[in-house]
Amino acid sequence: MPTGAERFVQQIVKKAGLAALKRFGKDGVHYSKSAHRGDVVTKADLLSNLIIVSAIKKRYPTHGIISEETGKSNTDADYIWIIDPIDGTFNFATNVPLFGVMVALAYKKSIILSAIFLPSDDELYFARRGRGAYMNGKRLRCSRIKNWSSSAGVGPTWLSPRSLRFLKGLLTEAKNKKMMFSGLGSIAIDAAYIAAGKRDWFAGLNGKLHDFAPAYLLMREAGCKVTNIHGKDWTFEDREVLAANPVLHKKLLKLAKGV
Repeated sequence: MPTGAERFVQQIVKKAGLAALKRFGKDGVHYSKSAHRGDVVTKADLLSNLIIVSAIKKRYPTHGIISEETGKSNTDADYIWIIDPIDGTFNFATNVPLFGVMVALAYKKSIILSAIFLPSDDELYFARRGRGAYMNGKRLRCSRIKNWSSSAGVGPTWLSPRSLRFLKGLLTEAKNKKMMFSGLGSIAIDAAYIAAGKRDWFAGLNGKLHDFAPAYLLMREAGCKVTNIHGKDWTFEDREVLAANPVLHKKLLKLAKGV
C-alpha cells in the first residue's frame, strides 16, 4: 500500500467534491460527448478532475491514472488510480443533487481502495480491501432483506437493448407482486445506498471502469456479493456489476441471465 494512500484518497475526493458543490446550480452543460442528452460535461467535472489528477501526480508521480475526463496515462504501472470526477453529471447539470465524486486505487488490477464523496449530503464513503466499508467513520453493512418481493433495487437509468432485457424480466417478476425499483442517475449514489443498506440490490449493465471500480469495493466491503452477470467475482475487465446480499444475489443473477 502506498504511504498515506488511505488518508490521501479520502482527502482528494472531499476536496474535489466541495469544489464541485460550490458550482452546483451555476454550471450547465459545458459540452456534450455525444448526441445523447445525458452524455455531458460541466466545468465542475473538469475542475474536480484537475484537483484529483494534479494531487495524484504530485504525490505519486510513478502511478498510472484512468480518468473519465482525461483518459489514460502510465497504465503499465502496478498502481493505477481510477477517477470519475463527477458521477451523475446530468443530474448535476440539471440541478438535481444526486451526484458524487469517485476514486479507486488498483494494485496489479485488483481494487484495494475506494472513496466516494456525496457533496450534497456531506457523506464520505471509504473502503479498503479486507478492512470493511465506512461512511464518515461509521461501519457499513449491506441490507439483510431476504424476500425478493419486499426488496428495493436500483439500476439502469440509460435504456439500451441489454438493460431493456433486464427490465423486461423485472417487470415479469412484478406482474403479480408489488416491488420497488429506482434509477437514480448516479452509480456513486447507487453504491453508497447499497453499502449503507438503504437499498437492497444493484444492477449496473451499462458502464465503464471508472463507474464500477469504486462502487465494487465499497459494496463488497459492506458485505455484498458483487459479481459480473455470469456470477463470477467482479474484475478489472468487467463492464457490468450485480450486487446484493448472497440471498438476493441469486435472484438478481437469474434476472440478468442472457442480457
